[in-house]
Amino acid sequence: MVTQHKDGVAFRVVASQNLALSLAGRPSEDVQATFCAVLVAQWAQLGVRQAVLAPGSRSTPMALALLNHPEITVHVFHDERSAAFAALGIGLADERPAILLCTSGTAVAHFHAAVIEADLSHVPILVLTADRPAELRDVGAPQTVSQTHIFGNSVRWFHDPGVAEIASCDSWSPLAHHSFVACCGGNAGPVHINLPFREPLTGSAVEFEPQDHQRFHVAHHPRIAESDLQSLADTMKTSRGVIVAGRGCGDPASVGELARVTGWPILADSRSGCQGLPDAILHFDSLIREPNFAKMHQPELVLRLGEAPSSKVLAQWLTASGARQIHVSSYQTVFDPDQRVVSNITCEVSYFCATLAKSFDMSPASHVKTDWITRDHQARRAIEQVHRDENSLTASAVSRQLIAALAPGSNLVLSSSMPIRDMEWFGGDCSHVHVFSNRGANGIDGVLATAIGVAVATGRPTAVLIGDVAFVHDSSSLIALKRRDLNLKILVTDNDGGGIFHYLPQATLLAPDVFETLFGTPHDTNIAQLAQAHGLSAFEVTSSAELETALFTPGCAVIVVKTDRHNEVQHHRLLHEAVHSALSL
Repeated sequence: MVTQHKDGVAFRVVASQNLALSLAGRPSEDVQATFCAVLVAQWAQLGVRQAVLAPGSRSTPMALALLNHPEITVHVFHDERSAAFAALGIGLADERPAILLCTSGTAVAHFHAAVIEADLSHVPILVLTADRPAELRDVGAPQTVSQTHIFGNSVRWFHDPGVAEIASCDSWSPLAHHSFVACCGGNAGPVHINLPFREPLTGSAVEFEPQDHQRFHVAHHPRIAESDLQSLADTMKTSRGVIVAGRGCGDPASVGELARVTGWPILADSRSGCQGLPDAILHFDSLIREPNFAKMHQPELVLRLGEAPSSKVLAQWLTASGARQIHVSSYQTVFDPDQRVVSNITCEVSYFCATLAKSFDMSPASHVKTDWITRDHQARRAIEQVHRDENSLTASAVSRQLIAALAPGSNLVLSSSMPIRDMEWFGGDCSHVHVFSNRGANGIDGVLATAIGVAVATGRPTAVLIGDVAFVHDSSSLIALKRRDLNLKILVTDNDGGGIFHYLPQATLLAPDVFETLFGTPHDTNIAQLAQAHGLSAFEVTSSAELETALFTPGCAVIVVKTDRHNEVQHHRLLHEAVHSALSL
């Protein structure tokens, strides 16, 4: 037994002579089957529990190994893109990688969008692609494309071990270990292993003892020296600072303590988990749209924790303020599109907040923070009053009703485009639920599949708020959804097209017919009937009472709320005007 070290990780490896002896004289299909079984067994030892695969012939050896392992749950998707985003959802919710498998050829290309999102969002996925052996590449063999480095620099590590051979069996277990560490270490993200298999593809794995290894510890995130934190604390002794908290901001309690001792408000994104803190500002987007408030509350220093919120208004306000920005993230990734960050700190964020808070002598009295909180309450009351007066199912009203209906500990998946904005601007406190959204690349693709992955990974009740275009775009994820036995509510705000474009300059600069053709893009899809075609319960609701009833329907259901794109723009304007009026009192 020897100890090997890879990327700062120690594990014990048992010599593989016994495995080689067991395989001696066995046909190639048994060697392939054993190779796959070894990889799966080692990943299972490391904590992997979920596998997502799309059907195909060339991937048979690995598919059988996954299905036959007692600790691995296999989820089958007919569409490779759906499979990939489901694996993304599992990693997003569980923080452990799912195994993602497909056959050779164009199937691999369908993984790419989810791999990009996983890369930018630091979500671990073990991506396995079956391939033809080397002698069948570049010779016109069917279903054979160039799969080497197909995902470019979006993966943390790529490896093609070649066709499994007895002579290389001592490398099989280390391959599993190395790929897991590359996937889940300090720079978490997708890993790609390309697996060529020769026919015949169905074999029998020999019995083997998984290599003994100590459960290793990965030093995921570096820690900053306390002396540096004290120096930083000295620069932060101003009452005109704000904390901007996004996904990856760490333990909310640590963020709250830092806000208390600095006297700074927390501009809390819905994914941060911080919206329930005493110093959290939920309606910051509406507040800083009011010119006088925005001017009077310009910060001198900004502490950004984790990813940025989706609010473009917030980003523009921070940039216009000229304030110095300090960004803290657990990953070595720069989140600075406006190029205003003067210090990027890579550190475990909860440790950073908790330790930095100890560097402050006392909690200062801050009239600035007090005013933020007072104004935030005024904004909330103004928004609530508009919804009471209108008493209609606008997208913002739907957001508020959905978050109020979700039980503590539930999951909420927000689509990009308008749903995450409606929730961030007008939805209210999301701190009692787990909020997820694909904001790495900000695409609308794979939202339903991501929600399915979140639901299967956690076993918790899950709701997804999605627009009609994103729903139709990912409708292949509805295939066999009824068979998955999930408590999943899919709430669709259906305005028959691209509502977000009505908030952009194109809406006023282009002729109406041109705008509608290129950006409005009506599709005339009956979403309820589409869901019913897949055997799902579907409801078209027109009142708050009907929405509440539908939300509490057992099992999986699609709930459709029809809205009007032009009316939504007017409604948003009315909400912002109501907040402005409240702030002027």
